[in-house]
Amino acid sequence: MDEAIALAARGIGQVEPNPMVGAVIVRDGRILGRGWTQPYGGDHAEVRALADADDPAGATMYVTLEPCCHYGKTPPCTDAIIAAGIARVVVGLVDPFDQVAGRGMARLREAGIEVIAGVREPQVRRQLAAYLKLLREKKPWVILKWAQTLDGRVATRTGDSRWISNEAS
Repeated sequence: MDEAIALAARGIGQVEPNPMVGAVIVRDGRILGRGWTQPYGGDHAEVRALADADDPAGATMYVTLEPCCHYGKTPPCTDAIIAAGIARVVVGLVDPFDQVAGRGMARLREAGIEVIAGVREPQVRRQLAAYLKLLREKKPWVILKWAQTLDGRVATRTGDSRWISNEAS
């Protein structure tokens, strides 16, 4: 799961409004395929990992967020996982998005795939904080940097700015 979390980070700032997700396919301790969510409208992590794996049948997929089970810009990831013959799916976090919310895992179980959820959940929650806030509060995650002088100014009276910050900040 740690590898999947690291892969998910490759989507930072590129996949919104989708969540950044990572997926790894493993058999007998060997990684067969890796994937992360592509920019909006592109393949999801699970599909990329399946495409990267030569023969994923019978393997285990580690995925940071529950696979989607609905049609959007792309087909359901659950369908691709089932068609590939994946035997077990290990999920970091159940997707709270109302069109998924446990249904993805239920669909996989109905197809006879073993599903384990909650692996490295705190780490995945931290990584998906912006996505989770958007779903929960309908507000974007905003980071603001503000630099000002000790007297509250951002530039001189004439607009001639000076460095009031530095590279480290």
